[in-house]
Amino acid sequence: MDAEYLEIQSDQFDGIVEDIKQRNLSRNNMPKLIVGTGLSVTYGVPGMKELAGHLEKEINKSSSNELKTIWKKHYNDILKNGLEDGLASLIPTENILVDAIKPITARYVLESEEKLHKTILEENTGFCRLLNYLSGTVSVDKRLIDIMTPNYDRIIEIVCDQLGIGVITGFSGSLYGKFNQNLLRRPTELYNCRKRAWVRLFKPHGSINWINEDENEYLTNDYEILKEKAEYIEIVTPGSSKYKVGMTNNTFRCMREEFNELLNPQDNYSLLTYGYGFNDDHFNTVLFESFQKNVLILARDVKQEIIDKALDRKNITIFYHEKDKECMIYKSKKYKIDLPVWDINCFADLFIA
Repeated sequence: MDAEYLEIQSDQFDGIVEDIKQRNLSRNNMPKLIVGTGLSVTYGVPGMKELAGHLEKEINKSSSNELKTIWKKHYNDILKNGLEDGLASLIPTENILVDAIKPITARYVLESEEKLHKTILEENTGFCRLLNYLSGTVSVDKRLIDIMTPNYDRIIEIVCDQLGIGVITGFSGSLYGKFNQNLLRRPTELYNCRKRAWVRLFKPHGSINWINEDENEYLTNDYEILKEKAEYIEIVTPGSSKYKVGMTNNTFRCMREEFNELLNPQDNYSLLTYGYGFNDDHFNTVLFESFQKNVLILARDVKQEIIDKALDRKNITIFYHEKDKECMIYKSKKYKIDLPVWDINCFADLFIA
């Protein structure tokens, strides 16, 4: 398909910027955000490729020959197709590998993120500027920014601390927070959502600060406790049946269901996805139903299925990278552009006043 070339520094693109801001970033179309691993990579938290390399080292240290045999069986697929796709073919009798991967992954992400806290708190990234912009754009009656993320790390929470934005996680308490679904469903009953902005954060794949030990589940940000209890950190890891775990774990299920409830076709909102790969079928069904709204997608790599949807529907805008070229699909037309607008820092430079 031929694509027209469009310079970012042009009157035509200036018009596109204003249109996108009105349709995707305005108070009348306040976006629901879906934030994927692209955010983690931006801040230096290792992605799936680095995690695969770490798992290779750790599993090969294991004293279990069975564990090493199962890993070796799938390793070529992991190298070829990535960690998630490479482990998708695990069969039930190989769940010993899933059980081993979970604490290794939790500890790896926890330790990687902990080294970056000072940087995350001080760096004025594009994501930081986007959240700050949205916090001043939300309705004055209910100042809520809704974010769903499959990421385990706490980057979003730390950025909110930097900006003075409160975070509603569904957990209440000081050192040991307990989950209460109503905090997500009816946050205005507990939080003053008129005087300050809040991020209502949905983490349906868990978080490195959630512990589930002997059916006792709690949230804590005490790093020493998290290190000590790493084997009990509650996350859905590659190789797991995400749908099954999401249904059997009450907290995961509530996170998913409460966010899905917000994607009501009768409400005014847009969708903004950043660094999200659309790899979770049980989320995609509801997200695709919401594609009747205005949708803005920022991602370096975008599946052909999503590109085809954008070429077919004028309400879907995508900024992405393809074959060494920077691309945009806007109002069902593909353009080659001269800047990587999918990069959140570049996006903020252009779209955030």
